[in-house]
Amino acid sequence: MYLRNRVVIGSAALALLGLMSSPQLSFGSDQARAKDIIQQTCVQCHRLEGQPDSRFNLRAPDLIWAGSKYKRPWLIQWLTGKEAPLYAKGYRWDLTEVPSKHPMVTEPEAHAIADYFTEHNKDPRVKVGAFDRSKVTKFEATFGGKAFKAHACLGCHVIEEDGKLIGGPQSTSLVAAGQRYDQDWLFRFGQNPQDFPPHSGEFLADATEPQLRAVIGFLMVQGVKDFTYYEPWTSREFEMASVDRGKVVYKEYCSQCHGATGKGDGPAASGLEPKPAIHANIPFEKLPIEYLYNVINHGGPAVGKSPNMPYWNLTIGQQGVADVMAYVKATFKGAPDMATAPSGGQGGVCVQPRKTAKAPDEFMAKTNPLPASAGAIQAGKTLYLKTAQPVACAMCHGEQGDGKGIMGAALVPPPRNFTCGSMMQDISDGQLFWIIKNGSPGTGMMPFSGLPDEQVWQLIHYVRSLAK
Repeated sequence: MYLRNRVVIGSAALALLGLMSSPQLSFGSDQARAKDIIQQTCVQCHRLEGQPDSRFNLRAPDLIWAGSKYKRPWLIQWLTGKEAPLYAKGYRWDLTEVPSKHPMVTEPEAHAIADYFTEHNKDPRVKVGAFDRSKVTKFEATFGGKAFKAHACLGCHVIEEDGKLIGGPQSTSLVAAGQRYDQDWLFRFGQNPQDFPPHSGEFLADATEPQLRAVIGFLMVQGVKDFTYYEPWTSREFEMASVDRGKVVYKEYCSQCHGATGKGDGPAASGLEPKPAIHANIPFEKLPIEYLYNVINHGGPAVGKSPNMPYWNLTIGQQGVADVMAYVKATFKGAPDMATAPSGGQGGVCVQPRKTAKAPDEFMAKTNPLPASAGAIQAGKTLYLKTAQPVACAMCHGEQGDGKGIMGAALVPPPRNFTCGSMMQDISDGQLFWIIKNGSPGTGMMPFSGLPDEQVWQLIHYVRSLAK
């Protein structure tokens, strides 16, 4: 059994270099000069020693831990005046809502100060290597962003999302946080922010350690251009994957729902909606490896599928995930008659019985705001065939839109047949938009909530172009 740890995510102040108001300095770059700068100027507002104290008893953030906290390139940029203010309304928001200007030093002086912090202001509570930034996956960063919001961090901190700044500007901005913080220090801070500036508004979140790690991963990619995400399926566990071990794992865990031979007829299946996927009908070798990994490792909701599909990572471990992936790829090759099966309907009739929920009235009234131009249809086609996430539409609905995708034969009920003109003409644009965004409970249709509205409308144009 995995025990939830009460770890915490700081959704209030992350202590940062503060805002002072003295004129520009000009000293030498040696350690003696650095010490002079710090003792003559920095200590007017900052503390470099002592015990953590409330923000309301301070003038600026503590620098007690500065040697562990900041990435050197960012610190140099900050000290030389090349970074924007981090507190939009000032560190002491109870006294002012106007940020003051931080003094600048020369670049050699900045390097000397950074050296001083590294030597004298390390945080002994920080375990070096506690957080491995190189192992942050795309899924974890995305999930971490959701957890960041779910645990109210957005209430106090500003982040950048889709080119816009969102969040409460009460505490430090976390825009470009990945360029600023040492990951090990930030992870330790997240475990209990009140170990740093106590009684200053820090929220103690009821989150598991994996959730905290996801949030730190999310922050570590903020502002980092072309971040290289870790791909777990390239790990040593996958190099050592065993079909025989995977067969045992499948019997012990997967067969409860998917059945001993992958026919979706396990003992739990009779009481489940939607029904478990029929693995025997899926050519697993053709599935995108990222999708397959995420649905097994992180569970159905991770890819918009049924919450009845558990996240198995904590139960069977990375090696177990690798082994069961090897087994399903080696064992299940797809339905042999899928290409000649009726178009998703019954008895060859293309109109498919459904109990699809009706969209709210405000959606039902919507019509596609984009003109049905060749460009919009082509953009929709690219999404449909290749780029829609968490998986391209064609994987279930088929490249021709006839419901015969390589994953489609595994689903009960089968995917929609978009080539059925008599059915498609009865489905409004607003209904399609709502279903694409929110999914369809009781079916294998997952939500594509991350798609921008414009792309959803492009998809609708392309899907309608398939009707005959």
